[in-house]
Amino acid sequence: MDAALLAATGTLRYSPQLGHGGHTRRDGGSTLWWLIVDCDPELGRYLRHQFLLGHRRTRQLQSPLWGAHISAIRGERPPREALWKRWDGATVAFEYDPAVRETDGFVWCPVRCERLLTLREELGLPREPQPGLHLTIGNSRVGGVE
Repeated sequence: MDAALLAATGTLRYSPQLGHGGHTRRDGGSTLWWLIVDCDPELGRYLRHQFLLGHRRTRQLQSPLWGAHISAIRGERPPREALWKRWDGATVAFEYDPAVRETDGFVWCPVRCERLLTLREELGLPREPQPGLHLTIGNSRVGGVE
């Protein structure tokens, strides 16, 4: 991760619903055991713009279904379910590397957030998620799931 990290905040959302109001993803999976950090839509818009400028506007990029977000838990049912949604709606601070990356059509920035790692541990999950913490800002795949 780059040494020039920027600070931001977002809102914890447990079991986030998708745009159509349910929990069923396009690939048939569920969002019931997901924890995301809802980030400022303007941050996502700005970073998508930077990505497009870097590609001389030759690429198409769509916003993720949840808008700019960090996925802290992705479908992992926690051993300590009683603590699920304990911090729903809370604000969390994080740092991100503004150098945008792309993997398999998903466009993202690396994130550092001790609070999210601690939340994973409190729920009985491994401290480090796989893939690691990242701010999803868009995708170039038609029908992308994140």
